[in-house]
Amino acid sequence: YVSVATGTETTLLAAVAGAYLDCIMVVGSNNSDGAVSVDIRAVTAGNIVHTLRIPANGTAGWAPHIPWPQDETGNNWTVDGPDETGRTLTFSALFSQEV
Repeated sequence: YVSVATGTETTLLAAVAGAYLDCIMVVGSNNSDGAVSVDIRAVTAGNIVHTLRIPANGTAGWAPHIPWPQDETGNNWTVDGPDETGRTLTFSALFSQEV
């Protein structure tokens, strides 16, 4: 669970050395009057795995058909929204750890 109030890329799940963290689902909520797109990444500052569009004052989620595999061990999963303040986004997620 993580809360984001600025547009800074934020760790959703911290890395575990020697383990793959596969994404089962991510759910986000938006407390503002405007919809927002948020990028989900399997490594800090890495390629975008999925973009989640969260409606104004609403929630949205992403649940891939099978767990989304992490490419390499020892990396954080992150969420990255627009660089702005005045909105709070909250996220919860479920992962499986593969060793």
